[in-house]
Amino acid sequence: MKVYVIGNLKGGVGKTTTTVNLAYTYAEMGGRTLVIDLDPQCNCTRFFAKVNEYNKTIKDVLEAPEHINSAIYRTKYEDIDIIKGSVKTLEQKSPWSLKEALGYIKKEYDVCLIDTRPVFDVLTKNALYAADVLLTPVKFDNFCRDNLTMVEDAYHELKEKNPELKWKVFANMVANVKAQKVSSADLLGKHDYPFMQSCISRTAIVDNALSLYKPVAKHRGGSNVAQDFVDLVDELLED
Repeated sequence: MKVYVIGNLKGGVGKTTTTVNLAYTYAEMGGRTLVIDLDPQCNCTRFFAKVNEYNKTIKDVLEAPEHINSAIYRTKYEDIDIIKGSVKTLEQKSPWSLKEALGYIKKEYDVCLIDTRPVFDVLTKNALYAADVLLTPVKFDNFCRDNLTMVEDAYHELKEKNPELKWKVFANMVANVKAQKVSSADLLGKHDYPFMQSCISRTAIVDNALSLYKPVAKHRGGSNVAQDFVDLVDELLED
């Protein structure tokens, strides 16, 4: 099982949108997929399942890693399961709890996607200590370089605890791919951030699909942006 943490220190870059659409795309390709909602806003949970106060959540997993199976729920999509998020305060006893928990189910899934909030706190670090890849979506704006510098600093710190952790960055909400390449060169200068070739187009289709709680490929299967997510998954699978 390969574990991806979708993380950034900036909000509004499409972390949850990325998580749900990658999950659906992986599943459509035949991959057994587990989604973990580590964001207290629980948007990923609402996308895939009902929020029920009586259900077990990520809070229960972190408190008792050996009982992770009891907190895994089926979604309406075949081959996608979810560990629901928790709006309750999560008190971390060990930064390795999630890694321990995932060890019990690593043979049951091909991929695990973890949605996080825009801060590398103890909860996000818990996910990153268990991760193979930190996947960072970015929007190209005037704050992009400063944001990536902060993520890079955090990444190098995290590698001291998880030496195998890789970092990948991709451009999200791109209006014009050719123009984006020029603007990104201007914004980032000569800094060698680990950008992927794939990028996700900016289009109302994504927002409309999200408002309907549908993956892009389910909402508009033949669209260019649906293919963007396929291309992104293909590139991730090459590694």
